[in-house]
Amino acid sequence: MYHRRKIKPDRSITGLLPAIIALSLFIITNIFWGVSAGLKVLGVTILIYAIFTFIAVFRTRSIGYFVSALYLLSMALYLLVVPAEFVFESGHDFPPMAKFFVFTSFSLLLVLIYLMVTRKIKWKGREVFELAARSVNESPGSFTERPRPVTKIVYSKNDLIGFAGFMRRNLIALPYQETNRIVLAPVPMKKDFAFLYKYGRNYIDKSWVAFDFDGNVSVHISKEDYLNYKDELSFDQLCTSMANLFIEFLEYFVKGEEVRIIDKLDSLKMNIFT
Repeated sequence: MYHRRKIKPDRSITGLLPAIIALSLFIITNIFWGVSAGLKVLGVTILIYAIFTFIAVFRTRSIGYFVSALYLLSMALYLLVVPAEFVFESGHDFPPMAKFFVFTSFSLLLVLIYLMVTRKIKWKGREVFELAARSVNESPGSFTERPRPVTKIVYSKNDLIGFAGFMRRNLIALPYQETNRIVLAPVPMKKDFAFLYKYGRNYIDKSWVAFDFDGNVSVHISKEDYLNYKDELSFDQLCTSMANLFIEFLEYFVKGEEVRIIDKLDSLKMNIFT
């Protein structure tokens, strides 16, 4: 059954900025100091990206980020240890180290492409917002900045902690554990930087669903995310729908049916780059 998309299309180039920066630095260095220096600068830039990606691995425990970090590290080391003539000129007998980095980089790239095509390296925040809005009606002027208590349900603390880990590893939402609750913030693609590299309670002004250890569920939807919908949706309905979606996901997790969560998100067939 076809459903009209309620989220605005994402046309930002944020996801391309790292590649644009790396390529720009390479070109500028190549012009002023030559190709050998350009390759070294490109290698250092990619190495910095690899370090940031390893930080993302620590924050998410995601296999996709781990493979991506290894790929970037392998590419960076290749550019840093292999002379320029081996990169651009044929007829050279590559040293063993160069052959090793070429092999590992190519192998990791293939794995990375597979993970990308199968959506295992995609943040699924846009899918969450789309599913939450699917049955919500329009109601102009209903937005409010305040978090909204929604309902109370029964679950164990251990189930909730396990669920938070699942949502983190599968790049659906980033959890923040506090003294008496766990907050889950859905992360859209291209906005992951703001979540991954800022520590502390940086979710406060974002959208989130909170489960406290007494069973209370509350929701906050940011103005930025609310305005990313095409229509002025009923804010109360949207908050309730978002809470119910996360409750449904929690119930699937408790029953050992986590695959249904992934299937439901992937069924939207959203662009793998957004």
